[in-house]
Amino acid sequence: MKLIEKIDRHEVLRRWAIGEVYSEFYRPLYNSGREETMDMLLSGNHYLEKEAIAQVLEFKQNLVDSMSLHIKWYSAMLEINKSDLDLVYTLQLPGWQRNTAGSFLVADAARNIRDVPFLDSRVTEIYGSLKNKEVKLQGITLLAVDKVGPYVAVEGTGRLTSIYMAQQLDRLDLIKDNQIEIALGLY
Repeated sequence: MKLIEKIDRHEVLRRWAIGEVYSEFYRPLYNSGREETMDMLLSGNHYLEKEAIAQVLEFKQNLVDSMSLHIKWYSAMLEINKSDLDLVYTLQLPGWQRNTAGSFLVADAARNIRDVPFLDSRVTEIYGSLKNKEVKLQGITLLAVDKVGPYVAVEGTGRLTSIYMAQQLDRLDLIKDNQIEIALGLY
């Protein structure tokens, strides 16, 4: 993991919201609302960004609120290789417990979902979109005690699972330079 620069909580949430605008978790009143929201998130206007973040992350507000205000946030590069990805855990939620057979490792979720695609149709859909290069990788958010891991994915677990399936299991070369920019929170 390579730290790029220190970022603030607002920037973390803005990136997170960008990654969620086109997901099923964000349900604007009308479809053009997605484009308007994305324009707000990319506007550079702190107040418009804050309003859009609140709209997009409304259903994830409890998770957002649970993250300590004392976390130091960084923009970082996650290497898409087996050694780094094998250090990424999911949140301890029932769906991820099922997908990982209780290990909560993204690698185990990838193996299990690859073998049984209907185990998690959302991740299977993300995988298909990733292969078609239709997935926004921005907003993936990890937490750790230090930059060498292990890490907990608080946002982007489905995308990370799909990336593992593609890059490590199916040996596809879909990620430019085998690295992605993420937000890393260090306690």
